[in-house]
Amino acid sequence: MKKKIKSAVISIVVIAVLLLAILIGVKNGTLDKLTKEMPTLATNQAETEKATVNARNNSTESKPYDGIEVAEYGEEFVIRRKIDGRKYDENDRTTYNIYHVKVNDCKISRQCDFDINRLDFGLDNKKKSLDENNNFISDFYYATVELEITKDIDDNDVMDYMNVFQTTWSILKLNSDGTTQSFKTSACVGSDAETNQIGKTNFSFEKGETRTLTLYYILSDEEVENDKLVISFSLKNSPFIGPLAIVHEP
Repeated sequence: MKKKIKSAVISIVVIAVLLLAILIGVKNGTLDKLTKEMPTLATNQAETEKATVNARNNSTESKPYDGIEVAEYGEEFVIRRKIDGRKYDENDRTTYNIYHVKVNDCKISRQCDFDINRLDFGLDNKKKSLDENNNFISDFYYATVELEITKDIDDNDVMDYMNVFQTTWSILKLNSDGTTQSFKTSACVGSDAETNQIGKTNFSFEKGETRTLTLYYILSDEEVENDKLVISFSLKNSPFIGPLAIVHEP
């Protein structure tokens, strides 16, 4: 009998301690805080996982910037070139030729790893930043961008003496708000198109042919360290607005 009474007393004491702990927790707001935080933590974790999955899924998709398509590094995009003497009509395939293009590689270095004579301009006002081997010791970088270009197999057999691929393209800063900004000191300063049969300024193609083109740029330290850089593939005197291709992210 005494054992039963003792056991009952112990149970009552344990229950009383638990009730007291709950009352203290409610009074201090601890229990309420835990109750509120637990679903929040679960929600935040779910949102983070969802954002990570979305970022992974969207990492290779073109994204519109101010109405212009943006091609990620290594992603293929299309350039349409109006056939000379014909009025461009995006719904009429006989008025333009198509080039499939992608950025294969972009190397940025103080050291010049190509024939310096390929540069058409850009070094005269940077002598203070160059050593005797034409490598930049400060202020600027060389950038070589390699493009892979294929002329569409279904292009027209129209004789077009201007049916060539341009080999100088401007480099721009891509802002987070979808706008672009040109640079005062950076520019495309040359290419490896000297061996092309049409000369230094353009590449010619047969239908279905794939060629590699390397573009040479000079970039400032500030641009390399802080800016997302894109090449603009808009053609002059053409209603077709080409895409922006990302070549560098800080």
